[in-house]
Amino acid sequence: MKIPLKYKTSSPSGDLISFLSGIKKMWEDTGRKGIVYQRIGMQGASYDGSIHPFKNEFDEPICMSQYMFDMLYPLLKEQPYIEDFLVYAGEDVDVDFDLIRMQHYTNQPKGCLNRWFNYAFPQMASDLSKPWLELPETLKKQTDKVIINFTQRHRNYLINYFFLREHQDKLIFAGLAKERDLFCKNWNLDIPLLEPDNFYHLAQNIKHCKFFLGNQSFCFQIAEALKVPRILELFPMMPNVVPVGENAYDFYHQGGVEYYFNKMIK
Repeated sequence: MKIPLKYKTSSPSGDLISFLSGIKKMWEDTGRKGIVYQRIGMQGASYDGSIHPFKNEFDEPICMSQYMFDMLYPLLKEQPYIEDFLVYAGEDVDVDFDLIRMQHYTNQPKGCLNRWFNYAFPQMASDLSKPWLELPETLKKQTDKVIINFTQRHRNYLINYFFLREHQDKLIFAGLAKERDLFCKNWNLDIPLLEPDNFYHLAQNIKHCKFFLGNQSFCFQIAEALKVPRILELFPMMPNVVPVGENAYDFYHQGGVEYYFNKMIK
């Protein structure tokens, strides 16, 4: 058995999902699985008006909480190219993803988030049009449900979603309960909340949905990594999530979201 490669990150969950494409590529090229070490409680960057769901005891936003780590663990452990997912405790590593924010120019926060690490580690560049999250086949087949997810960050507030009312019987909201409640209140909707046991369960549901609609978030990164049909609301201030591949659309304007939604809902 080949010695695993060790990776360190302090990043939030959506960034971590993007890193997996490079870790998968390294496994394919070298035969060496990855051990991912995650720092917990790293203070997160913010912008004026940004709302963070996870904070430390000083009311500061953090990138990764213990709760998020625990929810992510089953999903990462299921990947054939991941040996283990551990809390970082000072171990020496082969690849430090924190360098893309600390030492290497990657044009952040501009450009495609899923390519940032390639500029620091070109050997990890992969074909982003292909899926990099893998889930074993289950008895669960594709449903006619549309999974939607809208956080309180990275939003385009010029868009309204009243048009979803005529389709709400086919919608399921993935995310925090307060996010669902706020979205439903704003657009006079009544949409059930998906309550997964962990993010492996969440990914299973996203994999089998009819399509995914959401903003720049962790949930969209899962949809992107699985390459399910997907529609992305772009954040005009920081449009750094770029869908790649088939059945992938993004929009800035009302006409765009309604066109793509009606096209996919048929």
